[in-house]
Amino acid sequence: MTGSPALSSDVGRHNLSLVMAAAAENAPCARMELRERTGLVSGTVTTMVEDLIARGLLVESGNVQGRRGRPRRLLMPAPDRVRTVAVQLFPRSVFGEVRDMAGQVLWSAHRAHTIEPGDGSGFVTALTDIFDSAIEHANHASNAWIANPVAVLPAIVAHDSNIVAALPLGLRAFDVRTPLQEALAQPRSIEVINEGRLSALAEYTTYSSDTRPRAMAYISAQREGVGGALVIEGNIYGGSHGLAGLVGHVGVDMAGPQCSCGARGCLGLYLSLHALLECAGLDSSLSVTELIDLLEANNANAHAALDRGGEALASAVGTMSNYTDVDVVVLGGILPALFPWLEPYLNGLIRSRSERVPHFNPQITLATYGLESPLTGAWHHARRSVLDNPTIVPYLS
Repeated sequence: MTGSPALSSDVGRHNLSLVMAAAAENAPCARMELRERTGLVSGTVTTMVEDLIARGLLVESGNVQGRRGRPRRLLMPAPDRVRTVAVQLFPRSVFGEVRDMAGQVLWSAHRAHTIEPGDGSGFVTALTDIFDSAIEHANHASNAWIANPVAVLPAIVAHDSNIVAALPLGLRAFDVRTPLQEALAQPRSIEVINEGRLSALAEYTTYSSDTRPRAMAYISAQREGVGGALVIEGNIYGGSHGLAGLVGHVGVDMAGPQCSCGARGCLGLYLSLHALLECAGLDSSLSVTELIDLLEANNANAHAALDRGGEALASAVGTMSNYTDVDVVVLGGILPALFPWLEPYLNGLIRSRSERVPHFNPQITLATYGLESPLTGAWHHARRSVLDNPTIVPYLS
């Protein structure tokens, strides 16, 4: 079953969500299957389906022969009713896209910028320009409804959408959402979300519904810094202030170097590409591919840097699993490419602990998505807002 029928005052909205989610997960499917998946009675399923069709969220897509000889009408989500808009900000460029409910990219644009770190208003302008273009394109489709647009940032973002810190952008304690919403040509409520959290959500959805872990940690190393997130039963866990899951600031050596967060020995100081290159005494502009070339050529300094990074990663995974008891740890960013040199340290940790507590170890997996993971996660986030509450989509006129 997808869920359980609600008995509270919001029974209509809850049961509408049950039917919509079941239809999306099992499409194409008949009303009988929706009854089996949701546990709702026939009359309720019929009413909910009629409502969702009236909103343009479900469409009938043909017939299938029933068990008793009667054809059954198949249902599936209407891909064209909802449009999702997401814009990802990078230190030197901005990328925007529009997708439909099925995840197909309908429009995209990439624009370079020369905004200097610390110029908050400049970044807002860059975001506004591409948001306006994306929203204008999304509005071209007849009867299309646009979910809340998502701004994807390389930043620590609190529950109130304020940037706590964005080191790649040179920003601290900055409210990006308010001026962004005020500057849009068409008023919209913007959601501001950290890129690592959206990547984690994208990775979580790669699991089938019957194999999804209850708790998953995501660790992603980039050129500058290490990000991550915790996913608990399909939801990004933010903690009291929206700051949970910041694995890049898990301490791995209290006597280590000073971090910009105020602590010492944070994982990001050992595992980001910049940190690895600096430790190896290499040019900080080298790519991960060039670092791998040196590792394969048995460069001693490069191997020493990966040894240091591997030990730090194993320490952080051990700490995270002790505190959260996650089922799976997904490694993203540059970590899959460097995994052959990091794996021995993770295996050593798990092997040592398995000898004592065999069931208290997470499965280590590599990310399925690459650079596209934050925008894919943004689509899943916007899509889920509709599945969780279809009433936000108005009836077709």
